[in-house]
Amino acid sequence: MTLPSGVYHISLWGSHDQPQLLTLQDGQITVLPPGAVPEKDQEWRVEVEDGKVAIQIPANLFPSRSFSYEGEAERGKRIILGPVSDFPTRFWRVEPAPQLPFPVPYFIRVLDKDLIAARSGLLIFPPVLALETGNHDLKNAWAFERLPPK
Repeated sequence: MTLPSGVYHISLWGSHDQPQLLTLQDGQITVLPPGAVPEKDQEWRVEVEDGKVAIQIPANLFPSRSFSYEGEAERGKRIILGPVSDFPTRFWRVEPAPQLPFPVPYFIRVLDKDLIAARSGLLIFPPVLALETGNHDLKNAWAFERLPPK
């Protein structure tokens, strides 16, 4: 079950009643309800190439910035925006959860380590995202809603 390339709303899985969308706010990546920021700051371009996935913002504009982390992948490292570039600067594996409920939950995984992008355990607002140990706990999963072309 591979995601096709396109523009998406990416939300924390299980936040259906009060969606928490992946959001760019003041240069930081967080999760916030729909409409908390301009719509363009909650729309992400997903590029799939040879099983690797780049997640870019702004959607459909270049240059853009990649959903990323700084340096080597380590547990607890904060999710940030990569540098402005005409090409993706960070790739991930986006894999469906083995449980396969609906909507299908996906894990955003580091390519070469058992780490996933998840909401950090830090109790701050707005929430921050960080690399966490890979597991199949759905609290660390994401839902991808493909948006129609504009």
